[in-house]
This record gives sequence, C-alpha cells and structure tokens, in this order.
Amino acid sequence: MIPWIAAQLFGSAIARALGYLLAKLPGYASDEILAFTTLILRPGKILEARKVRKKQRFVSARVVAQYIPPRWSQLRLGTERLVETIRARVFPDNNSAPTSILESLEDEDLLTPVNTNNWLSIFKRPEVLGFLALAIVSLANSRNRFGALVGGALPISPSGATDLWRTYFESWHQVGMGSSLATPPWVAVTAIASLAMLGKVQFFITAFFLLAPILIMWSCFTLLKKLTSNNWISVPAAFLYAISPVTIAAVSSGHVGTLVLLIFVPFVALTLHDWWAIENYSWRKIFAVSLLFSLLYSFTLMSFVIALVAAIVISIDNFNEYVSTKDKIVWFERLTKRSALVFVPFLVNAPYSFEAIVNPSRFLTEPGLRIPGGGALAVLSGNPGGIGSVPLWLISPIVLVLMVSLFSTTHARRIAEYGIGALSLAVFVGSLSISTRGNEGAAKVWAGPVLSIVTLAAVAAGTVLLDSLRQTLILSHIHYRHYLSATLLFITATYAALTIGYSISAGADSAVQASRATVMPAFLSVESDTKILVLREVGTQDDKKIQYYISRGRDISLGEPDVAPRQNANIAQAARSLVDGTGITSSKTLADYGIKYVYVKNPFKKEIIRSIDGLGGFTRTSATSLGVVWKVSQTTGRLLFVSESGERSVLEAGEFGARTFVPGPGTLILTETANRSWQVLQNGYRLDRTNNELGLPTFTVTESGEISLLHDGTVRRGWLSLQFIFLVVVLVMALPAGRRKSEISEEELA
Repeated sequence: MIPWIAAQLFGSAIARALGYLLAKLPGYASDEILAFTTLILRPGKILEARKVRKKQRFVSARVVAQYIPPRWSQLRLGTERLVETIRARVFPDNNSAPTSILESLEDEDLLTPVNTNNWLSIFKRPEVLGFLALAIVSLANSRNRFGALVGGALPISPSGATDLWRTYFESWHQVGMGSSLATPPWVAVTAIASLAMLGKVQFFITAFFLLAPILIMWSCFTLLKKLTSNNWISVPAAFLYAISPVTIAAVSSGHVGTLVLLIFVPFVALTLHDWWAIENYSWRKIFAVSLLFSLLYSFTLMSFVIALVAAIVISIDNFNEYVSTKDKIVWFERLTKRSALVFVPFLVNAPYSFEAIVNPSRFLTEPGLRIPGGGALAVLSGNPGGIGSVPLWLISPIVLVLMVSLFSTTHARRIAEYGIGALSLAVFVGSLSISTRGNEGAAKVWAGPVLSIVTLAAVAAGTVLLDSLRQTLILSHIHYRHYLSATLLFITATYAALTIGYSISAGADSAVQASRATVMPAFLSVESDTKILVLREVGTQDDKKIQYYISRGRDISLGEPDVAPRQNANIAQAARSLVDGTGITSSKTLADYGIKYVYVKNPFKKEIIRSIDGLGGFTRTSATSLGVVWKVSQTTGRLLFVSESGERSVLEAGEFGARTFVPGPGTLILTETANRSWQVLQNGYRLDRTNNELGLPTFTVTESGEISLLHDGTVRRGWLSLQFIFLVVVLVMALPAGRRKSEISEEELA
C-alpha cells in the first residue's frame, strides 16, 4: 500500500502545483512540491505515524473502509459537480422562488391570466426566421459540396488528423523539390478542431464550409445585439453580413483564412469596443485578447498587418494628444498595451511568423493554393474578385452605407471612419501583385481578410444609423431622410434578393466541390520516392495558360502549399523548353534533379504532346484518357551514387530517410533542396556535405559499407518548444489569478 499511497500523493501534489501555477501562485506550488519531496526523503515519519495511530485507534480499518466511497464514485461525483457548475454558468436558472399554496388567494388565481405557449409563435421571431432562411440558402448553395471538398484555394484534405499532426511536426516536407519551411500553426488548429468529428478531417472541412455562413451570421448577430435592442434591425443586418460578397467568394473559392476572420472579427470588435482608451483594459484582458489574435494570425498574417496599421494610426493620434496634455503615464501605458496586443500573438505563432520577416509575401497570403484577387477596382466595390466571387454588376451596398454613415451625428460616424480606413487599406492591398513560394509568376493579392473588416464596419454602422433614425422618422413629417432611408433599404433589399438568387443557381457551381477529379492518376503514386513534372492547362476557355509543377506522385494536400519551396530556375527552363519544342537537353536537366516522369494531364494541346514524343531522352510509358506519361531515359532517382570512375547508379531511398549500401568510394547526390540538416552516417561518423553546381547536397564516400540518410529535426523541435513556451505564458497570463489565504475572509474559509 505504501507505493500506491506515494503515487497518489505525487499525482495530487503535481495537480495542485499546476493549478497554483495557472492561478499565478508560484509560492503555493513550490510548497506542494517541497512537501511531497520532504515526505519521500523521510518516509520514516509516515511509518512512525502509522504505528502511533495503530496503537490509539478505536475501530479497525475494515470498519471505516465501508464508509469511504469507491474512487470511481468520487470521480463521478466530482465530474457531475463540475458539469452542474458549468451548466449553471451557461444556462442560469432565472425562475423565482416557489410560493406556498397556503399563501395564495383564490381570487388572485382567478384574476391571473393563463399563460399558453403556442409553438408556432416561435417562427414569428426574427432570429428564427433569419437563421432558418440562411440555412436553406446555404444548403441550396452547398448542393455540390457534400463530400470530400477540393478546388480553388482548398487542396485535398488528408483522411485523418494524424496526417496533419505529422505535417506540422515534420522538419522536412516532400513538396516539390523538398522544403524545410515551418508549417503554419493553423494546421495544428485544424487538427485539434477536427477532434469534434473524431479526427475525420475531410468530414470536418465539409461541415465547416456548410456551417460557415451560419456561424458568420451568429457572430455578427452577437455583436449587433449590443448596438441595438431591435431584433428586426440586427437580424437582417447579420443576414447581410453572412451573404456579403466576401463571404460568398471565400466559401466558393476555398479561402479558409477569410472565413475564420469573418467568424471571429465580430468577437474582436465586441471585446475591444474601446480601442482608443486601451489603458482601461487590464493586462489579463490584453493577454486574453492576444490569444484570439494568435488564432487569427495563425490562419493569415494579414491579420497582423491590419492590427499593426490600426495600432500605428491610433498611436499617432495618441501622441498628438500627449503633446497637448503632457500625460506621459497614460500615453506610455496605451503604447505598451497596444504593442503587446499586436506583437505577443506574433511571438506565439513563431517560427512561422519569424520566417515571414525573411519572406514578406507571407504577410499577404492565406492558407492553401494561391488564387489571385480581382484588383483594386473590384475591392473598391466591396468585392474581393477572382474565382468564385459574385459578378461585378452585383454591387454590394457596403460603400454606400459607409458614405451615408459618415454624415451621421451618432456613433455610426465613428464606426464608418474605421470602415473607410479599412477600405483604403483593402484597395491598397488589392492593387499589389506578389509572387509566393511554389509560384513563379506574380498575381493580384486576395484582399478578403481586410474586406471582412470593411463589411463588418458597414453592417455595424448601418445598424446604429437605422436604430437611431427609426424613431426620428416616426415622429417627423416626410422629408429627405425618409427618401434616403427608403432608397438605402431598397438597394440593400435588391442586393439581398439578387445575391440569394445567384447563390442558389450559378453560385452553386463553384470552384470548391466534392468528388472533383484529381490531377494525379492513381498509378503514378505507386513509387513513393518519385518526382514527376506535371504539365496542365489552367484558366478560362479564352485565356488558357500552361502550368507546371513537381509532384511526388500524389495531389498536394492541406498545409503543403504553405511550405512549398521556390521554383527552381533550371527546372522551369526545362519545362518551358518542353512546351515550346526546344527541350533537347530537358531530359538531362530533369534527370539531374531526380525527376523520373513527365505527366501531361488532358485536355492538352496535341501539338505539344507530339513535340515531346519527338524530343530525345523521353520514352512514352502510357496514354490514357487522364493524360500521357513519359519516363526520363537517363538513370535518375532520389539518391544517386557516382563512383570514382564516373558510373552513375540509383540507390534505394525511402520517402524521408534511407539505409542502404554503397559499393565503394565515390559521391552521393541527394536530389532534394539543399539544407544543412541533411546528414549521412557511415560507421558512426558523418560524411562531409557540400552543394554541387546545381545546388543539390552531395556527400563524399571514402569506403564501401552501409550508410544512413536522415534529416536532423533538432532545429524544428527547438522552435516548437519555444512556441509552446510562448503559448503557455500567454495562457497563464490570461487566466484569472488566485487569492492567497491571507486575502480570503474568515467567513469564506468557514
């Protein structure tokens, strides 16, 4: 029994110590650990105490044991108490205390009206009508999205959450020519969220895109209830927020980051309702909001850009106020808390956020494949443009509401100023063209995250404006305010009707669909360590372009586009030479980089296919309805061995590491992107590593024997540990602090 009791004491001491640390009481936590350590170092005290108790006890342990409940009963009782406490907090019981029937009077009972509940009356409530209408529209719009979704910016989802965790923790990613870039934290967030669907990522992504409009409307309605008590104003406004151009475009094109911002931005506005006087917020609330910002940063670092620009603009205004008031304490406190709110989430998302400093294009990207936006003109109308967006003739009343609210004397004017500022930033971002990793050409930036701020500001400003204007219109004669309000409501209603019609008709045939045909055929995924150059036509019928990329035998999956390496100039030139028919040396270039096959996906130009057949160095291996496959004639593979005589051979190599045999002295060539973490071990020693003229890692072998190829993940594990430390620190700072016993009154202790 002694070891079992010691284990119990150790577990309870650790649990209490962690609880005290989370409650910011490190002294009590150290007392728990010290007490247990003292007990373990001096077990004689327990033995002596048990002997004394044995001599002085009046009843045996068997008599007392039957009054002690079993451990599982104690655990069940504690769980029930916890659940009951949470239920009481979430669903408080507002029923008044019952009165005795002896105190009631019969006359009073006769005068009391009978309260009859009609279940049909629930459908007369505006919130029920609004959410029900949106659910019907969302179901009609999603009729082609019941299944594993793919298309647009959304790549194929893996089958389970373990695949996402592996992608997140891996130090090397088999994407293109290989990459050691840090996986963005949203991959881990998605893996955790998919636990609600028992780890089925594909089912979770499908459910998320189906429920996203409803979640967006619910979050906006939660905010608007604080701005008006009239649900007939807040519900239609939240409905318009859920069918805004940026929402429809994000759902149709697969922009997960924009959807997450549309859901959580109202909660940010609800929490930071007084952004100017941030000194009134406690540090605990600052760190709590930082956790919410960390979630938004993890999906798109454009959230950091928005927060940074807003902080700079307001800090300049605060400095001007400081110049006139000379209140240094308030100004410094505002600057400190605002800086913490912006930069603490940036640290929590390390190392992904740190890599964005070296690759600034990450500040303007979203999860998934790159989908260009519609440019500054489309953004100016509140439409992000690009694939899946509503037609440009379907103009949203967002800008009109903001302009009208600017001339208001109510709080709507301040909200409209925020919206106009965000719209200016969105137009600037939408006019930029960037080249991201894995893409050679530049394209317009998708401005959806910034437009989510603009849309929310317009909806909130319109709600405040109508709420204050309604009473004025009722009490006054017909004048210009009536005509202006009627015009605004007519334009808004027309937009809503046309948008709903578009969503349930042509809008359902979006880029994101279920059971869409994949790019790579199944027979090319047999060899796991094979690189394939893929050529395919993309674009519209009038404007078709030829796209090329390197595949590892399968379609790119969730999280992999974000870690794709830069395009290799030599491989890009070889691909262009294949297309224009001048690729005489293309086969040698592809073989040097370990590319074993060339795959052309149908439909494709027949002239180019015949041109590749005529080039030397390629052997056609198959031609199906899916496409045509050629094999590179030269000897190539993932791990090449060149002997001292110059003979080239392919060694067996796995998908990541390898253990194989080298026949003698020579040079090992790993056809992956050069990285300092690649190592080859032989006889317990590391082989010398250099980069050849193609930028590929090479190793010098001095004797025959067994070798081990591996990628050292120490750096990745170190960064993940640092990220975990940052997250724990912010989480502890956001939790409520406990009270010392000296701060608790005797009545509470009793």
